[in-house]
Amino acid sequence: MRAFFCIPLPADVRASFNRTAGAIRAEMTMRASWVRPENYHVTLRFLGEIDPLLTVDLEEAARRIVRRIEPFPLVFDRLGCFPSVERARVLWLGGDAPPQFLGLAASLHHELERLGFPPERKATVVHATLARIKGNPDPKLPGILAASRPETSSEVVAGRIVLMESVLAPDGAIYSPLFTTRFAGGKDDGD
Repeated sequence: MRAFFCIPLPADVRASFNRTAGAIRAEMTMRASWVRPENYHVTLRFLGEIDPLLTVDLEEAARRIVRRIEPFPLVFDRLGCFPSVERARVLWLGGDAPPQFLGLAASLHHELERLGFPPERKATVVHATLARIKGNPDPKLPGILAASRPETSSEVVAGRIVLMESVLAPDGAIYSPLFTTRFAGGKDDGD
């Protein structure tokens, strides 16, 4: 099964992100696969195909990590693209990574390496994917993003991580939580 670790986002923030995505979509002429609002999240690590039996070890690793972490804020205040706006493949809404987020990501990567996963080569970025761009990006995209702003600057209190299963379907991925692990202190903005 395909799986990834993420920080979930509350329904009101997902709705706000969807309105921002809709405004951008209305301005663009390129082909893109737009993420459904219920699928917005902050990815900590995509694992790819895993053995379902590995979820037991992954949950134990997640518990070791989160017992040292207090809930912390994540701010979503800008739009961007990976790898760049000129060569866009992914359109996202995100913000700066606070030290707690970077520590969480580093601890998770370390635990995953202990379980045999390869080292993460890319920095973990605080973002929610809005769309995956198919083909060439719209030449107007840099101007559209420069003129666009998130509907509101959203702050989310991250208080848990979730291991999600991702099932690919013709109309977009379907995500199902396999387990949730709460940080020390246990409160967060998620559903």
